[in-house]
Amino acid sequence: MGPDIARIHHVGHIVEILAQALSLYERLGFVMPPPSCPAMSRREGAAPEPFGAANTHADFPYSFLELATWVKEGDTGSLPADTHLVPLQAPAEVLPLLVERIGETSANLAARLDRFQGVHILMFSSPAIDKVAERLTSADVRHGGVNTVRRAAPEGAKVPVETVRYLEIDGEGPDARPGTVAEGRVGRCHVVGWVGV
Repeated sequence: MGPDIARIHHVGHIVEILAQALSLYERLGFVMPPPSCPAMSRREGAAPEPFGAANTHADFPYSFLELATWVKEGDTGSLPADTHLVPLQAPAEVLPLLVERIGETSANLAARLDRFQGVHILMFSSPAIDKVAERLTSADVRHGGVNTVRRAAPEGAKVPVETVRYLEIDGEGPDARPGTVAEGRVGRCHVVGWVGV
């Protein structure tokens, strides 16, 4: 591995029907938590509805395998019954950008599913992600810059919320979607405070 790649952070298997994929992985012996999916109200006073992408994962020491699917608008019945909806909470000035980013990610998943179900996500762990971004830029490798998100930490973590910093490699060509190469999403990730990163 190169000096700024510590290990594989995760790979992602994109599927049409998440419940069927979960059942398959459980029969193979994996322990999979209920999936989660972002949710937001489509109109004032309405209950939050799932949108974007739903996912779950099988954990390994310092890495995981992600199962993900695209959630078509209005097609909430395709998600497993125990899917955990995560209402989006962000300041009003940030929320539109957050919704846009989730929309881009889900559009990328949909585009991958148009080709075939399969492993379309590969993220490497890079402890010095800002230096990775500088190196890629100086090598004329297009990427979306370093993004920062926060999420609930895994059970047993020292802090309840962990910070994830990541960048995604952009494909080449005029019709390439941001954050995706021809086969899917490839990038770098750093979870702040995670032992073994």
